[in-house]
Amino acid sequence: MIAGRNQKGVAVVNTVRKKEMAPGELSVFFSNLKLIYRSGIALDDGLEILQANTDNDTLKAQITRLRAAAADGEPIHMALETMGGVPEYALSLAAIGVETGRMDATMESLEVFYAKRDALNHSIRSALVYPLSMMCMVFVVVLVLLTKAMPVFEQVFAQLGFAMTGLAGFLLGLGEAFSRYTVWICGVLMALVAAGVLMRILPAGRRAAKALFDSSPFTKRLSKELSVQRFALAMSTMLGCGIDWNMALEMARPLMSNNEAAEKVNSIHEGMLKGMSFQTALESSGLFPGSAMTLLSMGIQTGTDADAFKTIGESMALGTERRMERLVAAIEPTMVCIMCILVGMVLLSVMLPILGVLTNM
Repeated sequence: MIAGRNQKGVAVVNTVRKKEMAPGELSVFFSNLKLIYRSGIALDDGLEILQANTDNDTLKAQITRLRAAAADGEPIHMALETMGGVPEYALSLAAIGVETGRMDATMESLEVFYAKRDALNHSIRSALVYPLSMMCMVFVVVLVLLTKAMPVFEQVFAQLGFAMTGLAGFLLGLGEAFSRYTVWICGVLMALVAAGVLMRILPAGRRAAKALFDSSPFTKRLSKELSVQRFALAMSTMLGCGIDWNMALEMARPLMSNNEAAEKVNSIHEGMLKGMSFQTALESSGLFPGSAMTLLSMGIQTGTDADAFKTIGESMALGTERRMERLVAAIEPTMVCIMCILVGMVLLSVMLPILGVLTNM
């Protein structure tokens, strides 16, 4: 709930969407606002057209609140806050756009920023879903072999007058254990799935997932790179809209999800408070590698710092995407090799003793 007052001083309460809009939704929304501002038509007329052509009921209700707030004379950044679902970063940038009078450029910057975030999120999901699906497939294949195939081989050994020993006996016992505790195994798997769902929908769960992503040795480096990439793209957007370095840093700091990267951004701000230049504070922080810092130094000295940050952000995004593609490309053959090794172990553990018995008969 958001409470406020209209121009006549009457208290109003709006029920707004608490959950932020997805990056893809935000990109499309700000693209529409960019077209409205660039066309030169009245904001209310543009929002009316947007509302009439929106099929999503939730978004239609949000646009209705936006129109009402704008009709009451609220500036666009306050109207967007009343609308609900818009992140603080976008609200702050919209406020700067109001002050500078460059609303079409501001909306275009937000469109591009959230489009890149949406593409990055899709890359991360693809990189995670595929390995998990392959792991589940391998687990199911091995489970079927141990619980269904091994008992059949045990009967063959019994008919020949032998008992399964060694590796074959171990695998048979493992399969029997799986069969005996199937209910418990299913319960554990369901608990893991439930935990994954809760980590996605609950704030505390998302914080726990973020902490795991930041601290895991497998994703720690990726977490930092993603935060630095978001910082570079955000700085490019804000500096391109005429925001000074201090204010841009203040607005970019909440975007830093990785603690290590956030500490370095804080050190840049603290260095500037102590009298350092932006370039010196940026170099002292160690946030960017040497090659990127060379480009930034050139951009700062030539007045093209926004373009330099954009180039670095896009370069880092491309590098992250390629790294994920290589990871996904390596997962499939790795999982196939693991599955072949496991299946081969099961078959050889029972076939070689059977062949030995048949040879001696």
